[in-house]
Amino acid sequence: MKITNLFSKGIFFFLALIMINACSTNDDPINGGDDNTEEPGGGEPGDGDQAEDIDITAVYVISTDETWEAGITVNWGGHVVIEEGATLTIEPGVKVMADKTVAPEFYIKGNLHALGTAEAPIHFTVPEADRTQENILNLSAWGGFICTATAQSFVLDHCVVEFGNAVLTDEHISIQEGIVKLENGEPSYGFYSENPATKVVVHNSVIAYMGDDAFRPEGGQISFYNNVFAFIGTTGGEALNIKKGTTGDICYNLFYHIATNGPKWSNKNGMEVQTDIQAYNNTIVSGGWRRNKSGRGGSINIEEAARGTIINNMIVNCRYGFRVVGEQGVETNVDMANTTYGHQFYFGNHLRMQEEFAPSNGYLVAVADSDITSGDPLFVDYDVDNAFTITENGAGDEFPTPNETKAFGDWEQYNFHLAANSPAIGAGDDSVSPKYASIQVAGKTFTVPGSSDFIGAFGSN
Repeated sequence: MKITNLFSKGIFFFLALIMINACSTNDDPINGGDDNTEEPGGGEPGDGDQAEDIDITAVYVISTDETWEAGITVNWGGHVVIEEGATLTIEPGVKVMADKTVAPEFYIKGNLHALGTAEAPIHFTVPEADRTQENILNLSAWGGFICTATAQSFVLDHCVVEFGNAVLTDEHISIQEGIVKLENGEPSYGFYSENPATKVVVHNSVIAYMGDDAFRPEGGQISFYNNVFAFIGTTGGEALNIKKGTTGDICYNLFYHIATNGPKWSNKNGMEVQTDIQAYNNTIVSGGWRRNKSGRGGSINIEEAARGTIINNMIVNCRYGFRVVGEQGVETNVDMANTTYGHQFYFGNHLRMQEEFAPSNGYLVAVADSDITSGDPLFVDYDVDNAFTITENGAGDEFPTPNETKAFGDWEQYNFHLAANSPAIGAGDDSVSPKYASIQVAGKTFTVPGSSDFIGAFGSN
């Protein structure tokens, strides 16, 4: 059975998103005034009145707890500031529509909890007139979710996030407040954080059509589980570009046509909290081909004194395999003494891909003994030979042309579960326990399973 179209038949897709757990449960992951300042409005939940849409036309400051009630539309034409100690809760079915002429951002000193459901996801997107095929990877309409050092928690559950990474200007609060890692005239990150204690939970969601890095945590306790990341980065950018002071889990996600890597993490200029990420049971398809800088682009990347666990990832038709930054066979500054890797499944339909399963521009000289490097992974419905190809303009072409279709929900036509006879079934390592198996935030408990005995994000149907 094929995945149904998310945007025309979202109920069926998001029902599939929540039918998840460890393989022991026989469920499978995925397959989510004068000062130009407005005061919060929109009414209180449960007050008996019909919830009203919200029009934001100037800076919108939330200084006490506020709820955007189920089903409303928020016309997002001004920056939203959530003050320290305050929480914005967004209920199921809310549509937050960014005005591209303003390129608004969420500036979060407190907490943002977007709590959708499978039946009624929350959308952070653009009006339908701007949501065109031509704008895929050509429209960056809003600035990002910017979590400051005082932010305590950020949650996206059953959300759809699209068309972020707008260019920052002096009008953005993040620039006015001097967020060090953000620059005037440069694209914003889709998400940013800077406190190792900030809880960052992104579950059951779809993040797509972002022009640059979708997520850039510079500190945080992260949990990325059961998501789709698709068409991230125009000519560069990671789905998850993780920096110093960040710890957590990235598991059971689909990374589809990312410009550079799915997850990448570093501990450069590290803080007291060393970057330590567990990336397990993810499926990464056609990654790295839009990156236009030499030696970059791939699937999974670890660098700069970071540590981690890289287990059970399905890496299909990517520019590079799992890469440990360094000189091949000679030197790396990655904390290899505390890094575990193996049980990846590699497939490439071009010799260029196959030759880079162990990247020539990285420290590893060969893939792990437990990795699988030959044969078809046997997805239920995805042609690994023809669904994606590259075209070289000549021998040794550094930047082959990716032959990819940029279409809304393109990945949904496929079924990335494993056929019953797939060699990835039973080839995984099921011994990895999540760093944050249970996170309590926003009045809910978010749980994450450990690794499975299959490779990739999806077991058998």
